[in-house]
Amino acid sequence: MKILYRYITKNVLRNFLILIGVFSVVLVSSQLLHLPSIMYHVTFMDFLKLIFLMNLSFLKYQLFFAFFLSVVLFGFSMRESREIYAVYSTGTTKGQLVKPIVIMSIIFLIVSLFVSLFVVPYANRERAQFITLNVKRYFLDAVQEKNFFEMSESITIYTEKKEGNRFENIFIYNKERGQTISAKEASFDTTTFFLKNGYIQIPDEKGFNILKFSDYRFDIDVKYLKRYSFEDYENIELINILKHNKKDRNKALSVLVDRIFYGIPFLFIGVLGFMIGVKTYKGKDTVIAIAVLISIVYLIINFYFVKLIGKGKINPVVYFIVLTAYFSALTYYFYRK
Repeated sequence: MKILYRYITKNVLRNFLILIGVFSVVLVSSQLLHLPSIMYHVTFMDFLKLIFLMNLSFLKYQLFFAFFLSVVLFGFSMRESREIYAVYSTGTTKGQLVKPIVIMSIIFLIVSLFVSLFVVPYANRERAQFITLNVKRYFLDAVQEKNFFEMSESITIYTEKKEGNRFENIFIYNKERGQTISAKEASFDTTTFFLKNGYIQIPDEKGFNILKFSDYRFDIDVKYLKRYSFEDYENIELINILKHNKKDRNKALSVLVDRIFYGIPFLFIGVLGFMIGVKTYKGKDTVIAIAVLISIVYLIINFYFVKLIGKGKINPVVYFIVLTAYFSALTYYFYRK
């Protein structure tokens, strides 16, 4: 029996790792298309870090689909090679056969909860911070002393002296508004200039007006600035919102429910996937299509109920019952088929 269990575990994990690799390449390739052109000028190590963070951001979906399809394909291969009949001929029961898959399902459940609660939100926050920081660095590095620099299509900047993100005797021309701004001192933070002791020339029909200021804030129009969303808050922040913020309480609850209930399908998809592969007497394409269809229905159910929870229209317990009933009914059907 131990030999059989090692065989099952080895093959499922092999399929899983192959699928994780394929999904990683596909997801990263698609995400690279949405990066700002600035990110293609970062160092090679920073670019690898960004790719790693993008992978972690989508690790939830990779785990779900990779584990589900890996047991489906393993079950299919046992049926096609007639190994399943050899196993049953030894007196092995169906319950004994799926035991290692149940154990793997529990392990994946624990891993999935850790990924959903901590890894993915952290990766999303780090990715947002990383991209924003490199956008900032790009603009800071691009501005050179005693040289006119076009920071955007409408903004041109000139400075006599630059040290880090601090400037002296700076000149800014806003082509879109026709304004010129000069200041003795300035500091740059992400996409905002904080100017001190300067003048603004504002054009009008008769010429221009001059305004003197001691402090002035000037925002640079940057097309890409990445910020992490409400869904990426830390769990402790969401819990504090639940306790103290009535306005966003339901939204915080929906995010927490989405993270925690993500682990529920892993209790079922191991046995479910294996039985789909073993007991669906169709070709590989059909078997995979059934697994994909089940996954898509799950994603639709998840999206719909999380939105309803966020609007305060249903109790999370209802979603728990629906989700459990959906996967348990499918597992029971294919197990008894």
